[in-house]
Formats: sequence, structure tokens, C-alpha cells
Amino acid sequence: MDRILPGSIIIIGVIGLLVLMVLGWRARGRRQSALSTAAVPADELLGELRVAVTGLYVSTTTAGAPLDRVTLPGLGFRGRASVSVFDAGVLIAVTGEPQVFVGADRIRSVGTSTWTIDRVVEEGGLVRLDWTLESEAPTPAADVESFFRIENPDQSSRLIEAIEALVPSDGLSTPDQEGSLA
Repeated sequence: MDRILPGSIIIIGVIGLLVLMVLGWRARGRRQSALSTAAVPADELLGELRVAVTGLYVSTTTAGAPLDRVTLPGLGFRGRASVSVFDAGVLIAVTGEPQVFVGADRIRSVGTSTWTIDRVVEEGGLVRLDWTLESEAPTPAADVESFFRIENPDQSSRLIEAIEALVPSDGLSTPDQEGSLA
């Protein structure tokens, strides 16, 4: 009988924390509801496949705010993913999530990083794709950073080179960064 009250308090506390986490995730989704990813174009509009790699999709965060995770469909959860670079842009396909297409005109830069919201790796162990999310007026477009963990360093290099070829000449290409802070 002595353990019923403390046990009940702990159970109620854990349930309360879970409810707060769900409410926080839903509130983040509402705040980002004006942002959207581009529709995936038809295969014939993607152009030629330049490179395709598999690895781990880690996260997408708001540029300059490494703890502000983007929760849009296809970008909200970490998982196994394939990243394909076409003439028209980059296709991110996380297992179990909708595909996300980043048009070449939306890519700002590409490089490597060491850490992001929930991952710290060796120096240059993450591929960082800096791009701009579309938005509905009057909300301004949002600059974001997507992070991928590609196990094979050769594949990471090929991915970076293929994406660099897509970056517009007026892109804001930046050197390798230690983290996601710009």
C-alpha cells in the first residue's frame, strides 16, 4: 500500500509529459503549416539521374536555428533514406515518409557538418544541404538545412559534387561548417 501513491504520481507524471510532448509537436506543425515542399515532378521532368546514394536522413532544421526541427511531411522524422540528384533538383525519399523534392533553384549550398539537432559525428561526417522551403503568402519562405549521414565517404563526395553542380551561380555557397550554425 505504501507504494501505490508514489507509483500513481509517477505514472500520472509520465502521462502528463507524453501529453505535453504531443501538444508541442502539434503546435510546431501548426506554426510551420504555411511552409510546404515542392510537389515531386513526373519522372520525365526530373531529367537525368546524376547520382543516387542511400544512408540515414538525420533532420531538417531552420537555418541558423539548429534546434528548430522542421516537421513537414517527409522531413519530420529520422530514418533510412535515398538521396537522388537529378538535373531538376534533389529527391529525398525517407523510408515510410512522402518523398520531398528540392528544385535546383531552391538549393543555396551544400557542404559537410559535424553535428545537428540529434546527431554528433566525426568531422565532416554529415552532408548538409542548404535550401529554401516554399511558403504561402504572406509567410516568407524559410531557409533550412537538411542533414544526411552517408556511410561511404566516396558516396558523400559524389553526392556533394553532384549537388554543387546544381547550385545557382549566385548561390550562397559556404565552406564546410562545424555545425549547422551559419
